[in-house]
Amino acid sequence: MVAACLGWFFSAVDTVLLILFQKQVAASLGVDPQSIRIAIGVGLLGSAFGGIAFAQLGDRFGRIRTLGWSVVVYSVATAGMALAPTVGLLMACRFIAGVGTGGEWSVGFALIAEVWPRHKRGTLGGVVSAMFNLGTFLAIALYQSGLSWRISFGSMVLPALGVVWLRRLVPESPVWVALQEARAAGTIDWRLAASMQRPPLVSLLRSRLLGVVLKATLIFALMNFAFYAFSTVFINYLQMDRAQGGLGLDPRGEAPYQIALNLGGLVGLVLAGLISDALGRRIAYSLFCLVGVAGYGYLYVLTSGGGGASANLLLVFSVICVSFGIGSIMGSLASELFPTHLRSTGPGFCQNLGKGIGGVLGPTISGLLLPRFGFAPILALPGICLGALAVLIWLLPEVGGRVVKPVEDESGLADGLQRE
Repeated sequence: MVAACLGWFFSAVDTVLLILFQKQVAASLGVDPQSIRIAIGVGLLGSAFGGIAFAQLGDRFGRIRTLGWSVVVYSVATAGMALAPTVGLLMACRFIAGVGTGGEWSVGFALIAEVWPRHKRGTLGGVVSAMFNLGTFLAIALYQSGLSWRISFGSMVLPALGVVWLRRLVPESPVWVALQEARAAGTIDWRLAASMQRPPLVSLLRSRLLGVVLKATLIFALMNFAFYAFSTVFINYLQMDRAQGGLGLDPRGEAPYQIALNLGGLVGLVLAGLISDALGRRIAYSLFCLVGVAGYGYLYVLTSGGGGASANLLLVFSVICVSFGIGSIMGSLASELFPTHLRSTGPGFCQNLGKGIGGVLGPTISGLLLPRFGFAPILALPGICLGALAVLIWLLPEVGGRVVKPVEDESGLADGLQRE
């Protein structure tokens, strides 16, 4: 649990530091701020690439070993950014760091599914997801500390030292170990054994779970579309002059919304995990989607009427951030959808491909529509996505809280399993 939480925590620090320090980095390197924004996008591209690549390593070489590799990659690469003399080298390091952070998600949730009691699996998934929000607070603390951006980035080499502890004291998943022992003993059905000889991604796309992969990827794409469409437009809404339809807030005026984003998201992730254990993954997911639909609807009412930044606006923003808890539910559910030999590859492929699609389309489409329709309908657009997600989640088979076994049949998972 500690290994998964720390990995997630420090990956957040790595991801957020460049966002916070982008003006200082641009000034230090003598480039336009747009170049640093491009570097942030390069990091997201690396994250998508790394998520798919590291997910396969997690199935091939083990959860703990791959988790350690991902921590070393993003720690050393981020520390390398502190020494970058040019924006080109900064982007190269940012891409490599993104590769490491991308591997964190699928490997961490695969580990949770295999070592944690099944009736509390969703709860721990929520706790681990919330570590990203806590890591964001550390990044903010470094930003506010007065340290230079190079020192702050350089401090990120420290998590790599923790890999020594990780490899010496944290045991490998016993479920994954049992699968390797069964393979060595030749006790696995020949069809399944032949599938395990292929590259994990090839095996995934040729499996009976292809329909599940497509549905889960669609859900992840809509989730990321909703998140990135809202987050980019809402920041513009806070900063835009009143004459142009925004609130015209200065950085200090934005601070309550930044705090609400982090705290609301943290509460939502933990609460969603708890409720998913009590009511089931799909029911909890739909409930949190409907909370978001109500929040976005009320946000439309508030923003279409004009006016300033009211307490009601901050409250509804907090409610919307709580609905982000669907991320922790989907993390736990995705790791339960796939057999042990694909438990890292399956979720990693779906989540990262969906993030790539939604992360690109969300800001792009909302940005194109904003000049024509104004803030109110575009801010409410993600609510339509959440309404669709509340229904789409029921297309996935019911596997929440199932018993995880070393050797599993793909066909049974494709049809859905009852709690055992």
